[in-house]
Amino acid sequence: MNPTTVVTDLADHRDLFRSSVAALPPGPLRDVLTAVAYARDAAARVGATAPSDERWRAVVAAAERAMVTAAERAMVTAAERAVQEAAPTVLRLVA
Repeated sequence: MNPTTVVTDLADHRDLFRSSVAALPPGPLRDVLTAVAYARDAAARVGATAPSDERWRAVVAAAERAMVTAAERAMVTAAERAVQEAAPTVLRLVA
C-alpha cells in the first residue's frame, strides 16, 4: 500500500478481508494478517492516511513472532530429521 494513499476501503471489502483471515487456520500468518486488519480499520475509523505508529508496531511485533515461530519449527524439523537419520545407526550399533 502506498503510504500517501488515503485509506478509503469500503466496509464490505474490509469484511471480506476479515472473513478470509478468519478462515485461515490459527497460526503466525493469521496473527500477522489480523494485526494488519486492525491497523487498516483503525486508520479508516479516523480517516487517517495511514495507520498510527502504535498499530504498525503491532504489525511488526506479530511479524517478528511469526518469524521466530517459523524458525523454531524449522529447527525442530531439522532435529527430528537428524534423529531419524541417526536411529538406524544406533540400532545397528546395539544389534
